[in-house]
Amino acid sequence: MAIIDDKKKAEPATNQPATPAATTSPNAGKALDFGDLKPVWGKLIDKNRPGAESNLLRITTRSIKLDPIAELALAKVKQTFSANESALRKLISSKGYATEIDRVTKRLNRQRISENKRVVLALVYPYLLNTLLSCNDADQEIKDETGFAEAVLFELERENGPLDVFSKEVVKLVGAKHRIDFAADNVLRDLVAYQVRAAL
Repeated sequence: MAIIDDKKKAEPATNQPATPAATTSPNAGKALDFGDLKPVWGKLIDKNRPGAESNLLRITTRSIKLDPIAELALAKVKQTFSANESALRKLISSKGYATEIDRVTKRLNRQRISENKRVVLALVYPYLLNTLLSCNDADQEIKDETGFAEAVLFELERENGPLDVFSKEVVKLVGAKHRIDFAADNVLRDLVAYQVRAAL
């Protein structure tokens, strides 16, 4: 049976000089490289981004069943006030507006407006954003989230805007259902549409 000599065991190796750990580190003097984590980050971003981006342009509404006439009127509004959401997202990203738009969207979702207006707003929100973000003063106006949210609501309610088109389309569809012939310039139709618009 071999016996280990404690004296030999305790002697330090004489072949290798003792050097500080910092000078022997392969990363000494180099920038930190997190390359190994990039695939993990990529998966996390791909997993989380779609939900975050979709909420950016999403006005929340209650889950209610719409009247068939309202659905047809909304389809007309969507056709009139359509926007390329993909192009809008690229614009928001390239200009760095994501944080501001997120704040505006959250403010509008907290806004006390009727559910009728909210449904129309949810439908045309990308169009209204695109309109406001395409103006020359957008860089300054977007920084004021309260003012920008009010501008969105103004565009929603402006003359011949989405709510006006929705009201006129509802009256036109109801007239057709009851065989009332509203001419394009009919004063009665405009008066009824005004009443519908006021009730929204």
